[in-house]
Amino acid sequence: MSFRVTLSLIPLILLTLIFTAARAVLAFDHLGMPGEPAILESLSQQLFIALWVYLDRKGRHLNLPFEFEAFVFFAWPILLPYYLVKSRGARGLLLAALFFALLILPSVLAVTVRLLR
Repeated sequence: MSFRVTLSLIPLILLTLIFTAARAVLAFDHLGMPGEPAILESLSQQLFIALWVYLDRKGRHLNLPFEFEAFVFFAWPILLPYYLVKSRGARGLLLAALFFALLILPSVLAVTVRLLR
């Protein structure tokens, strides 16, 4: 993974850490994430993924259909792996796995905290 890709993932990693901490604190008290913050979490993750694809695509000079990032925002579970494989080949699947791991980390940690408490 290049330095540019790693650097552009920092905002998504920070966002994941914030939501992980929030979910862990709530799970420690046996509370769930309320509806509005859960929606905010989902939308912000989708927005950061679409923004990352936009910046990465511009840096790679990769021509894709018009408003591809809007498609990524609405259908990221399908289009993110497609984009990563198209731009990086088989190595893109490893980066897709990293994205999916970052996105499920808050939920997995919250369940773990709830079970251990």
